[in-house]
Amino acid sequence: MPENIVVAPPRHHHSSVALPPGILPVPSGENHSPPLSVIKFLELCLAVACTTLHYYSFDDGDLVTGFLATGTFCGFIVILTTIMASYLIKAHLHRRLAIFYSLLGSACFLTSGVFIIEAWKHAFRTRMRDLAITKGSIAIINGVIFLMDTIFTFRERK
Repeated sequence: MPENIVVAPPRHHHSSVALPPGILPVPSGENHSPPLSVIKFLELCLAVACTTLHYYSFDDGDLVTGFLATGTFCGFIVILTTIMASYLIKAHLHRRLAIFYSLLGSACFLTSGVFIIEAWKHAFRTRMRDLAITKGSIAIINGVIFLMDTIFTFRERK
C-alpha cells in the first residue's frame, strides 16, 4: 500500500476509535424530524391531487380565484418536481431558498384553498361543488404541510 494514502478505520457505534484529522464522524440520531424528501413528496402528491380536482371543478366563480389556484397548483408541481430531482442527484438546495419556497407554498396554498371554499360554500350541492370543496380543503392541508416544512427546514441542523 502506498505511504501517502490514509485509510480511515471502520467506525463502530460504541467504540472509541479516534478518527484521523480531517475526517468527521457522521452524527447519528440527532435529527428526529421526518426526512424533508418525504415531506416534499407528500406536498407534490397533494399538489397533483389539487390540479386534478381543479381540472374537474374549474369554475371557481371569479377569475382571480381561478388564476391564483391554477398558478399555485401548476407552479408548485414544477417547483416541487425540481426539488425532488435535486434530492435524487444529491444536489444541495440552500436553506434560505428552501425556507422561501416553503413559506411561499404555504401562503399560496392557504390563500387558494380559502378563496376556493369561499367561492363555493353557498352553491347548490352538486358533484362539481363537492369536488371544489375537496380541492380547497386539500389546498389548505397542503398549505399547513408547507408551513410544517418551513419549521422543519428552519430547525434542521447543519
